[in-house]
Amino acid sequence: MIMFPINHKTIFVLDHTPYFGISSDNPIDFDVSKSRGPGYVPLPPVCKSLWTCSVEAAVEYCRIVWDLFPEGKLIRFVVSDAAAHILNTWAVAQQNLTHILNGLCLVGPVRRGAGGDVVGLCAAIEALGEPSPAQSSRPTTERHFQNRGRIICITSARDDDSIRSLAEIALNALVQQNKKASLVQPSSSTEASANPESLVVHHCHLVIVNVTPEKAETRVNNQPLTEMGGGLMSVEVIVSRASALANLLGRLVLPHYKLAITTVTGIPMKEEQNASSSANYDVEIIHAAEAHAGLRAAQTAAEALESVVLRWWTPRGAEGGASGCSGPLWRVTPADVASRPSACLVNFLLNGRSVTLEVPRKGGGRSASHVLAAQGGELWIGALGGRTPYEDPPALSEGVGGRVTDYRRVIKEFGALMQQNKLHPLRGAGANSRARARLQRHTTYWPLTISSTLIFNLGSIMEPLTRLVVQESLTDEEVDACRGVLLSLLGMESRHELPSAQLPSNMRGKWSGRREEQWRQVWGELEALVRAHAAAPAHRALLRTLLDCRAHNHAPDGESRATVIRATTDSPLSPVGAGNGASNSDVWAPRNVLETLLGAPRPPRRPDFAGRMAAGNRVATLYPHLQQDVEAQH
Repeated sequence: MIMFPINHKTIFVLDHTPYFGISSDNPIDFDVSKSRGPGYVPLPPVCKSLWTCSVEAAVEYCRIVWDLFPEGKLIRFVVSDAAAHILNTWAVAQQNLTHILNGLCLVGPVRRGAGGDVVGLCAAIEALGEPSPAQSSRPTTERHFQNRGRIICITSARDDDSIRSLAEIALNALVQQNKKASLVQPSSSTEASANPESLVVHHCHLVIVNVTPEKAETRVNNQPLTEMGGGLMSVEVIVSRASALANLLGRLVLPHYKLAITTVTGIPMKEEQNASSSANYDVEIIHAAEAHAGLRAAQTAAEALESVVLRWWTPRGAEGGASGCSGPLWRVTPADVASRPSACLVNFLLNGRSVTLEVPRKGGGRSASHVLAAQGGELWIGALGGRTPYEDPPALSEGVGGRVTDYRRVIKEFGALMQQNKLHPLRGAGANSRARARLQRHTTYWPLTISSTLIFNLGSIMEPLTRLVVQESLTDEEVDACRGVLLSLLGMESRHELPSAQLPSNMRGKWSGRREEQWRQVWGELEALVRAHAAAPAHRALLRTLLDCRAHNHAPDGESRATVIRATTDSPLSPVGAGNGASNSDVWAPRNVLETLLGAPRPPRRPDFAGRMAAGNRVATLYPHLQQDVEAQH
């Protein structure tokens, strides 16, 4: 689809009538001299004309666009008074500020005489029909060829009726322009594709900016975007004082070209008057809105116009350039190119330095998000992908677990878990299923927090059982070593002992005087751990030993029973289930992370209601024999 965006072609229509020669009524102090001797006569303040304010605002709009888009975004100027003065064409060689300023010099200041903005608006619509170099290189006979553009008319009208009349004149001119473009057909389709004289304008966005002096009253009101001509033209009316016109166009350029503003705060600079002292300044920069994608996942139109504040941060060891950016880079231009802080920042970057920007955090800590650098004489901003080597590690309370902070040495032990389950390219059938089965065994029971486990807090008492049981196979010597740990625990339980000194300080008070419940949790955790790895014969033999040891003190009449209790509710990976034999199919355990991702089916927690199973798809009747017994009595 060959569909050129609306911002591919933009035309400024500047009102050059005598009204724009009046003062803007916004005085500017021209006398900046501080040494005033006796008899010194201060210079009076000066006021710009409406024409000067219009030219400065339009030129600043062009500077931002051409700084960020050296190619593909074209702007033309039409000055309207008694005639339409076209300052440039769509040629790339004329798309620069030098050419525009030279043309404005030739037009000169506002002169006395008649004229208006209608003739310039009609000339701008004709210019939209002229193909740009990019459009000339594409065949206009394509089915989805779209020629769209925007006209920004800076004028001053009496009331809303005058604005409405101006919009209707523009719509009629657009309709006539499209009729001419449809009638003028070259002799052959090849000639029409190569050298189109005029194109049909499929859509025109007309922005009418009504400018008034500071103290003048106006009867023109702001009007939102309104469709005209069945969608052929959309009209928007904005009222502005002359002094605020530059800021207005500086804000309009953001939605017109999908741009955003970043405020770089905390820039250290030396004072101009006192080089020995420094102060912090803020500089606004403009760039593509995609650079804020990671900071604003979903934003409204009003939020898009607001500036994102990033703090200046140059960490130790940061190298110059934008080499730290793994993603795309976007061009940058200052919002106020004439300010001293902006000039200092630009010179700093052009000298080969780079600046890291961080997101300010209320709770402290650093989080680098972007980097500013210069390449090829242009300024760029890039988003840093992931954490940087010089960024502070995130706090545990900022993770998905919320304010859970009692993770059990999670960095060391989770690192060991990842080392044990590294994925390597293996040949042969079943390699993938074996890797999944191994990860399944290792994650079935793996408590996350200190308060959710006892056996992993007892340390050397559980060694080497907790270390050996995770292996795929066990030798006879290793099985005997694990049995020794179980018998040692059985003896401690018989003596009503529990090594509470091994527990963390926050758990000692919690479990004081509750030894029976402690030992019940220890045996439950051990059964859950061993049963999760009971796939090999040696592991099953160890599980039988564990069940015998547990039944020695807990089963009535010497009968073996195994009960897996809930170890805790704090961890999503803690055991919650029961089992009474060596068959794994009879044991229910909570979903671990791997099962949740793979969506593995789970056995039911309890048998279904017999009446529902017998009824099938029909509604089950509760106590069906009750009514039969009543009828039999009667």
